[in-house]
Amino acid sequence: MKVLICSASPDRLNTNAVLLTYVGRGFSEVLPKGNVTTSSYDRAVEAAKEFQPDLIVVFGSCMPACCDYTGLKGYCLRTGAKMAFWLHDDPYEFDFNEKIYPYADFVFSNDKWAVTHIDHPKAFHLPLAADPQAHFRPVKDHLDRDLFFCGVAFPNRQELLTDCATVLAPFHAEVYGDQWPASLSFCRNERLPNDSLPDYYASSLTTLNVGRRFNLANSRYQLDAGTPGPRTFEAAMAGAVQCVYLEGLELTQYFDLGTEILVFDSPAELKSLLEGLKKDPQRRRQIAERSQARAQRDHTYARRAQDLLFACGFGKAAHLTGA
Repeated sequence: MKVLICSASPDRLNTNAVLLTYVGRGFSEVLPKGNVTTSSYDRAVEAAKEFQPDLIVVFGSCMPACCDYTGLKGYCLRTGAKMAFWLHDDPYEFDFNEKIYPYADFVFSNDKWAVTHIDHPKAFHLPLAADPQAHFRPVKDHLDRDLFFCGVAFPNRQELLTDCATVLAPFHAEVYGDQWPASLSFCRNERLPNDSLPDYYASSLTTLNVGRRFNLANSRYQLDAGTPGPRTFEAAMAGAVQCVYLEGLELTQYFDLGTEILVFDSPAELKSLLEGLKKDPQRRRQIAERSQARAQRDHTYARRAQDLLFACGFGKAAHLTGA
């Protein structure tokens, strides 16, 4: 079988275009050489006609108004090919999902809770993952900082770090991103390139993990995100020891708490975790190695590709869960 993987939206509107590369590599690892190709949104119909795929995987965000999948559906109707959508911004853009239902033979959502609200007979949960080629780093003993975080200063993140500022004072913390207030002296309004993030993960005593609460189109059901985002898997692949601000138990389906990933729900608990890791470098290394091994085993795009192919009637399953 042949698979075409294309962006769900134009590259000029897609801030996560690099993920398509990771998905393409994942599929290439589980299918014979030459049976996978990737395409931009703008060239997808032409690519389908040239490549003649049996399955088209439309990956990304369908929110932009310009997104139209009529041409791809026409190819499928003419040839008998199937079309699957893999959405990566649920639940934040959930209200726009209904526009793809008439085109999709299969719908995959990155968020488990969102799947239960998708009005399609073949809807499945498929989290994002890590790409070993892009994200793997050797586990390090020499560390450059105690705590690292990179992300936009959404209100929930500002609130958490403001609450933790006092307990973080004795530690070397570095936070990067946009919209951080000047009152948080360890935060820098500076973006880091995606390809440098694994180096920061690998060279930090711990990486802070706190999700976002910023809905663009989530008013219909006002869904709360439950599934970890891609950076959780990417940081694990890089050998990070993650301290996750725990807001739900779904995390336990991906990593073992205490041995592969650490959790906290108060500033005092975060302080205790940091102190413990500094006092016990061997334990810190063990957690990093176990987290990385779990990511290599269970959370690569090759494993996700296996699950998607199984749901679509091809291949062997790994961890797929249906709605």
